Amino acid sequence: MQGNRVVPYIQICSLEAAREADIEAYDGIITIEDSGIRDPFRVESGCPPQRVLTFDDISIPVDNWVMPEEHHVHSALVFARQWDQPSLLIHCHAGMSRSPAIALSILADWLGEGSEEEAVRELLKIAPLCTPNMLVVEIADRMLGRSGQLVDEVHN
Repeated sequence: MQGNRVVPYIQICSLEAAREADIEAYDGIITIEDSGIRDPFRVESGCPPQRVLTFDDISIPVDNWVMPEEHHVHSALVFARQWDQPSLLIHCHAGMSRSPAIALSILADWLGEGSEEEAVRELLKIAPLCTPNMLVVEIADRMLGRSGQLVDEVHN
């Protein structure tokens, strides 16, 4: 635990599942969408607040696709820090790569330095079959000053 904070409640899902979810059950929603999305998911009422991050599920440059960058991870961390113990719905197109990587970033931030193994364990409780986008994990590792420990725990 970081200070007197506890682990945030995080639900990870696909875009399709997010459209069907009871969004009012959450403090906030983090939407990660493809750069070429045609029918974006938006919380029209503004309640709960929604953070939209637009980048593609890639780890190396591909044509005109948008790579994950530090400002995407920073935006998600700042958003999650608004609450003492947030309840977040985090989704991307499939719910398997980008949203788990952002969720891991948030968990590692909340749990604090030295808790990388615990952060990965918490992520796997939420999404046991996920394969976090490694570029997002590398960015979070660097931003949070984890010296490669977060990346190493994902690989273990």
